[in-house]
Amino acid sequence: MFVPAVAGEIALGRWLTQFMPHPGLIAMLCFAPAIVVLFIFGMLIGSTIWLLLMKRFVHQNTLATFFLGGPRVPIFSNLCSKIFAWCYGQNRRKTKL
Repeated sequence: MFVPAVAGEIALGRWLTQFMPHPGLIAMLCFAPAIVVLFIFGMLIGSTIWLLLMKRFVHQNTLATFFLGGPRVPIFSNLCSKIFAWCYGQNRRKTKL
């Protein structure tokens, strides 16, 4: 699940090194949020790919435990529910925990 996030970080790091070989403090502070956001989006992409691959091998209720259960963070919980519904082609969540 971390492969897209790590690949994105490596690509961004190499590009920033070519763009600015010796960054100052201000440059580091400006690009730090971009690196964090890129890592979060990379993890979301990785989890979607993982879900698409694993839905062939693992029962839907087992995958629902990972995507729909656990501690609920408002933004990411709704996003995970939508990703799960999209991968299974559902308009509404039918899987109960």
